[in-house]
Amino acid sequence: MTMDYVESLANLHTDTSPARWPATMRHRAPHKPFLFLAVMDLVAQGVIQTPFIEFTVDLLDMFDLYWSSTMAQGKRSTPALPFFHMRSEGFWHLVPVPGKEQVLDDVPQIRSISKLRQLVLGAVLDDGLFDMMLDGESRDDLRRVLIETYFTPEVWPILVELGQISTETFQYGLELQDRSRRRFRLRVKETGRGHYHQIARSTAFRRVIMGIYDFTCVMTQLRVMTPEGHSAVVAAHIVPWNESHNDDPRNGLALSPLCHWAFDQGLIGVNSDYRVLVSPAIPEEDKGAEPLLSLDGRELQLPAERARWPAKEALTWHRRHVFRSEAPTQLL
Repeated sequence: MTMDYVESLANLHTDTSPARWPATMRHRAPHKPFLFLAVMDLVAQGVIQTPFIEFTVDLLDMFDLYWSSTMAQGKRSTPALPFFHMRSEGFWHLVPVPGKEQVLDDVPQIRSISKLRQLVLGAVLDDGLFDMMLDGESRDDLRRVLIETYFTPEVWPILVELGQISTETFQYGLELQDRSRRRFRLRVKETGRGHYHQIARSTAFRRVIMGIYDFTCVMTQLRVMTPEGHSAVVAAHIVPWNESHNDDPRNGLALSPLCHWAFDQGLIGVNSDYRVLVSPAIPEEDKGAEPLLSLDGRELQLPAERARWPAKEALTWHRRHVFRSEAPTQLL
């Protein structure tokens, strides 16, 4: 039975085209191998503990990590595609949303996360395959088959390192959650524990902040997702990393790109009552600045759990060192 699953992973049904897929992918679509590598990473971390696989933000992040690190810049995709098409492999069984069984049977393909969630609750793996994934040695064998079958040797070290980075991301995320339960410290002194890859650190910080704020800008309440599942909102440090080395979630805010830029430039800030401050450096008569001017005095949309609110100490630092509290001197 073990060899059956190894054989199955070595013979996934994938699109083959030298015009669409690079030589490093052996001219084959990498969607299914990336998805399965991501699932195994989450099993190894204990995030996935049963054969039932849900389409989660964690799975999306892991798939994106493999995709963005190996594919040409600008080439987009979504794990919704392989999540649906993996049903043809015999070991991946889609669980339809009640009442959508016939629709799911009839639909030829799914390309967006929203469509996938309309029709699918998740997927169930064969018990035998999931047992292999739970065993470290067998899981490594499955990873090796996927990597060596669908990618050329120059890509192998990258994929192995990405597996390590995904583990670090998970571990650092747990560390940040634990840190947020302790007394807030404005600056964190680097210790021997600061051994994480930069991408693991930044990914974990973003994942924690996005989870706390539900992908919603605290100032504008903007919440927009692309069909691939990417958010318009970013995770921003209140006290910059190079100043604080502090990824404590209470040193973070979920902000739209415009608010993030304005916050970093000191054009907006947050007062002690968690309301938006707009700098007098922005001329009130400037109609183009209306999106920022309209935020003045607006209350932040904060997490339900007060212990996760932004640290007032960090916001005070931002007001003192970044926020432009005075209008610039007129030269003429």
